[in-house]
Amino acid sequence: MKKILAAVFLSVMALQAGAQGWTDALNFSENDYLGTARSVGMGNAMTAVGGDLGSLTFNPAGSAVASYSQFTITPGLSISTVTAQGSLAEGFQDKYRTRNSRMGMPNFGAMMVYDTRNKRGLKRVSFGIVGNVTRDYTNRLRATGTNASTTLAGSLASQADGYSMDVLSGDFYQSGIPSWETMVGWQGGLFEQIDGQYVGITESLLDNGNIVLTDKIGQYYGLERKGSKYDLLMNFGLDFNDKFYLGANLGITSLNYYNDETRSEEALSGVDYGNDFKSLRVRSAIHDNGSGLYAKIGFIARPVSGLRIGAAIQTPTLMTVRETYELEGASVAEGKPMSQNSPVDEWAFNVIAPWRANVGVAYTIGQIGLVSADYEYTDFRGMQLRAAYDDDYYYDFDNANLDIRDFTGPVHAIRLGAELKPMPAMALRVGYNLTTGAQYNTLSDSDRVVALSSDERKAQLRTAVSFGVGYSSPRSFFADFAVRFQYLPNEYLTPYWYYYRDGGTTYVDYSVETPEICGQSALCNALLTLGWRF
Repeated sequence: MKKILAAVFLSVMALQAGAQGWTDALNFSENDYLGTARSVGMGNAMTAVGGDLGSLTFNPAGSAVASYSQFTITPGLSISTVTAQGSLAEGFQDKYRTRNSRMGMPNFGAMMVYDTRNKRGLKRVSFGIVGNVTRDYTNRLRATGTNASTTLAGSLASQADGYSMDVLSGDFYQSGIPSWETMVGWQGGLFEQIDGQYVGITESLLDNGNIVLTDKIGQYYGLERKGSKYDLLMNFGLDFNDKFYLGANLGITSLNYYNDETRSEEALSGVDYGNDFKSLRVRSAIHDNGSGLYAKIGFIARPVSGLRIGAAIQTPTLMTVRETYELEGASVAEGKPMSQNSPVDEWAFNVIAPWRANVGVAYTIGQIGLVSADYEYTDFRGMQLRAAYDDDYYYDFDNANLDIRDFTGPVHAIRLGAELKPMPAMALRVGYNLTTGAQYNTLSDSDRVVALSSDERKAQLRTAVSFGVGYSSPRSFFADFAVRFQYLPNEYLTPYWYYYRDGGTTYVDYSVETPEICGQSALCNALLTLGWRF
């Protein structure tokens, strides 16, 4: 895993921006569905259920099932809990738990149903506009510890090898420069040149030419992600004889994603570093805004009383993403503070998210309740990154698209749900989700693509459990509440690597073991849907 991350990081260095690798295409293409409280409470196993505005994300035919028009609004609260700790022998030993919460609007919409008054054939036509969240990026991670072996300042110094001080001190858009991270590190005073070698301000140059960490340092890592992916659906549905329902969506995807990373080091009490070193910091801020378009068609059939069978297929989504990227480097040593900000860079690129297909079955048990099950298939090898049409933002994504085909594969999702009605006005709900991971391969020590082990594949599994309750008044008002607990795969982050220069090309030096942070994440979503039927 560490070698894959290194390869991605180097590609980012070459681009001077933050999100043009295969992992970022995956980040913008994956779905983690929210919606109405009823849908979430039933584990989103709604492909064959219908009748609820949250179900339209999975099957547009769901709008034709309801015999009434409706309006819903769903405020929600997302609570992220991340426990982070160093997973290797050196660095970030402290266990640090971080909680983060954010309010949002997972669903809103209105559906109009027109009764044709036909006794046979086409009985109802439905149309409406619905917005449902398909990805919640709420996440915050913090990690701390001490390190006696490696340093971020030394990493930046190793990246600068082979570049002159004039280049490092020059313009960020000049040709033949290293990464912007290296540039802000030099101009922010995080490393210097001594006897022709670049040395971090936390390091010492020995008489034999070796560079070592002067003394143990304190280290801090912070990562905050926020934002969401929203699908606005323009829906159309048809009801034939209350036996067969057909629907179509035109989906407009809206992406808003923030990624803010801070890495810092500080002097420990009582330690003399020889240059009055106090602290250093590198911060990067990435903001992605995107919009896309797709279509989806589906049906629900009732072959016998109580049984419903549904299926839907969604076209690939073509999304245009504009990204801004900024870096800051700062240090305090030798009695003076220094800092440098990079320009705010902007890129534009297209992401093609893969097609999706889902099938479902539901069985209604009289007036008591129902049970449902869904299966969804998505082949992430169908993702692509492409240059934006604006020539000012052109970039060749051939290598990134090869990585997509080399490292990703199909994802299988199983969703189960049940609804029990102890009385006509009340419903109790429960749901369960199991989703496999999209990564199938990794890089060997010799940089060959090899398959992940079965244990590594299992480690990518995502599970979620949900519970809900609903109330329906004798008149038009109804309200639903749901809470979902989701357990995410462990995330491994390497704050920095060391590098060496060979033949004019910079490579990761795997002989130097740098820290790795393991983040264990859980996400809780609470939703309240308020609705009116008319």
